[in-house]
Amino acid sequence: MTKILLLGLFISIFTSQTNERIDSYLSELHEDGKLNGNVLVIKNGKTLYEKSFGYSDGTKTTKLNKDYRFDIGSVYKEFPAVAIMQLKERNLINLEDKISKYIPELPKWAEKISVKHLLQYSSGLPKIHWNDYFAKGINITSAHLMNEIKSVHTLEFEPGSDYLYSNSNPILLIQIVEHISQTNFNAYLQQNLFDPFELNSTVVQDGYPYSDRTLMAIPFNANFEEDNFEISVKNLLFSSTARDMATWFEQLGDFNIVSKQSVQILSETVKMGENVQSPLGLGLWEADKIIEHSHHGSSANYECVVRRFKQDGITIVILTNQKHQNVYDISKELYAMIKKEI
Repeated sequence: MTKILLLGLFISIFTSQTNERIDSYLSELHEDGKLNGNVLVIKNGKTLYEKSFGYSDGTKTTKLNKDYRFDIGSVYKEFPAVAIMQLKERNLINLEDKISKYIPELPKWAEKISVKHLLQYSSGLPKIHWNDYFAKGINITSAHLMNEIKSVHTLEFEPGSDYLYSNSNPILLIQIVEHISQTNFNAYLQQNLFDPFELNSTVVQDGYPYSDRTLMAIPFNANFEEDNFEISVKNLLFSSTARDMATWFEQLGDFNIVSKQSVQILSETVKMGENVQSPLGLGLWEADKIIEHSHHGSSANYECVVRRFKQDGITIVILTNQKHQNVYDISKELYAMIKKEI
């Protein structure tokens, strides 16, 4: 009994000291104007640290709290990828299928691109020209994006031979999910991912500026000027809380959403090298165990990173609405602090 009490006391002291170190580090960043957002750290299923820093919008009238949602940028790309694997596990799709089978209205090149090519950004499809739309003050719609993809005459390279990180790939994956499920992507998400796995605060916005700003962190720059672009693209603007993002990464890494084999496939890249991402961003495996799942996302002045180190029992979520291009470095520092005390 005495040993158990001493162990409990040690854990309590460790938790308190680590919490203080984390808070001191993050508070200093906030005071220096380098952190405006929400941070959540989980250790072995329990909240080690959770705090909000700064304001919900550029008016500086409302402070953030843990219930605010932030756009998660490219982390959204995990959702169509996981949906594809769910359909594969139901024997409704083969990853080697050519995408012309599901989207017949695409040009001839669709007969060379497989579903797996889309997952691994190896389709050869070019990047979307977002800045061209923004420069012309165009309110980007889903039709704009699909018309741009359909207007591609020549691929950047032979499918499967190289890598190009392009939003064209997840956009087409979403189209395939809709074709197979015979429902819109939002409905698929709600029925197969959000509701079953309790992502109760995650939403997909229809556009920006938001028609409803309730509990939405609004992005702003260093001068607290709010982002003023316009976009009305369905299925791409995922907004979530730190708690929901932790849940997503933990459920995925525990193979509750799709199988271990499916998560392994989603961790694969088409080639080795720096800045080559898998559908999960980074999925690092050793000896048949997933060691790390990390994904960085950004959109205008939103920036986030979510990292789960399964074998260490550590999950770190940083969601911000004022970009400083530092969230990954912050996560590294937090991870080092926690590991030092283990």
